[in-house]
Amino acid sequence: MTEQRPESDVNIERAASAFGSLADENRIAILLALWESGPLSFAELQSAAGFEDSGHFNYHLDKLLDRFVEKAAGKYRLRTPGASAIDVVFDERFGESPPSVDIDLDAACPECGAGLHASYDDGRVVIGCTDCQVDVNLGYFPPRGRLDRDPTEFFEAYAKQTWREFTLAREGICPHCSGRMDTAIDVDPDWHLQYPAMSNCQNCQVEIGTTIGVRLLTDPEVVAFLHDHGEYVDGRPFWEFEFCIDDSDAWIESEDPLRVVVPISYGDETLRVTVDEQARVVETERVTRR
Repeated sequence: MTEQRPESDVNIERAASAFGSLADENRIAILLALWESGPLSFAELQSAAGFEDSGHFNYHLDKLLDRFVEKAAGKYRLRTPGASAIDVVFDERFGESPPSVDIDLDAACPECGAGLHASYDDGRVVIGCTDCQVDVNLGYFPPRGRLDRDPTEFFEAYAKQTWREFTLAREGICPHCSGRMDTAIDVDPDWHLQYPAMSNCQNCQVEIGTTIGVRLLTDPEVVAFLHDHGEYVDGRPFWEFEFCIDDSDAWIESEDPLRVVVPISYGDETLRVTVDEQARVVETERVTRR
């Protein structure tokens, strides 16, 4: 499973201007004051941000107005971009990096069968096989989320975050910008999966690629099947479900219209899940081996 950011048509000058507006510790102090105590009047904000000179304060406040700060009914408050800027500050991207993590996972590599390994370093998560070098998942987790968690708790939290992101992508919502995502099954990929489900955001251009299996973790029939076999979606990371990291058993049942079957097997029973070209479930069938 991967996440990529292709080239986009971002207005570079406008973006540079926005970042330039924040390139001053006085303006960060204003945003922090509003985040902690806003909405505030002019005098209240000046005091909360630690300014003694009102002219100096007004100059920096003016640089933030309309884009990061707004005024309504005599009070100043953060706009959404201002709150996002504070998120970056608290994300610890500009502070000391948290401790890295390297642990073995209770899951097997879909390619060679060796145990999977998970690592975390400065926000970047890699879940893969150190024997055959296959990456099962590449992702990001804010450094501040690592600071107060031990390695096991950290990856449990990461699993829940990625489950949320995959679910949003499945529903056509970009987990990064909330823009519209289009999903399609790639039947001729250039990586280890046979039929990855690829979701692309029309707004921020982010691309999320996963197995079809991961997209099935919220389907009622799949959840019920797993429950009948003692498995709970909320209780396990996605990489411990074989069908979520390995699609070697999947097959194309029809090319026009495209129909792909993903089998999920437990004991002597198999749930065959048929999806369309957008990885949407169109049919399920339980089959018992005799």
